[in-house]
Parts: sequence; C-alpha cells; structure tokens
Amino acid sequence: MTRTRAAAAAVALLLGGLLLTGCGIKPTGVIESGAAAKVVVPGPGTKGTVYLVASDGRLFPVPDREQPSVSEASLLIRLLVGPTEAQRAAGLETRLPVLDIKKQGASAGTTMISADTIGVGVPFKVATLSETARQQLVCTVASTDPRYQVVLLGPDADIGPARCELGD
Repeated sequence: MTRTRAAAAAVALLLGGLLLTGCGIKPTGVIESGAAAKVVVPGPGTKGTVYLVASDGRLFPVPDREQPSVSEASLLIRLLVGPTEAQRAAGLETRLPVLDIKKQGASAGTTMISADTIGVGVPFKVATLSETARQQLVCTVASTDPRYQVVLLGPDADIGPARCELGD
C-alpha cells in the first residue's frame, strides 16, 4: 500500500511538473493595434434604421441619429450616400450604387401610394439589383413603420410591393 501511494505521488508530481512547463510558447507583451471599431445597434422602440451589409452578407441595422426619424426620405438619402468612414472601418458596406447627393439627390425620394404602401424612387435600375440590395431599400424605408409595404420605383421597372424580411 505504501509503495502504491508513493508511486501515485511520484506520477502526480511528474504530471504536475509537465503541466507547469506549458507547451513551449513564450509570453509576449501587449501588442497595440489601434482602437476597436464602434457600431451602435438599435434598441427596442427605435424608429428609423438604415440597413447596411455586414461582412457575412447579412443586413445590419444602424439607427438613425434622430429618433424618431425625420422622414422616410431622409433615411433613404442616408442609405444611398453609403456607409460612413467609421461604418466602413467596422466592416459595413452597401450593395447599392452610391448616390452622388449633388448630382442625383433630387431624383431619390419616397411617396405614399396607399395607407400601408410607400413608393421608393431611385435614379438607378432596380430590376438588376441583388436581393440583398433590394432588402436594404425595403427594410430602411419600412423601419419607420413596420406595417409599410415598399414598391421600388426605378427608371427601368417598378418592383413590389415587398415587406422587410430579415432572416436569421
């Protein structure tokens, strides 16, 4: 019995010593790599959200600075101008053609078609947009009122009505 205990203690010391020596990776100091990117995520009750695209291809909500939003048209313009430098640094992008506000700003807007349907006029072709780009437009404009259906009105076609469908 004593030999067994002595052998067990020796094995435990040997294994403990091996565990303490680690795997051979030497410690390093702190490596500076700049500040972390910051993105504000909308909370419950947020009305007015611009939807950008995350690196995994999913829509990412960015709340409007003014809560509740001033109008659907102001949200549309914010979306069409594209992500800010900070949003790009956080990995957000758009799948829409970027709007030059000085040249094309007046050609983008919204109009009520019925009590629950809103039209979104844009100066670029809508029939060739990807589904993600279409959902960016639909979800951004509909974020002020979830009952809204959205019709995309482009120089080439009218598409919709559609609802914001954010899948998991």
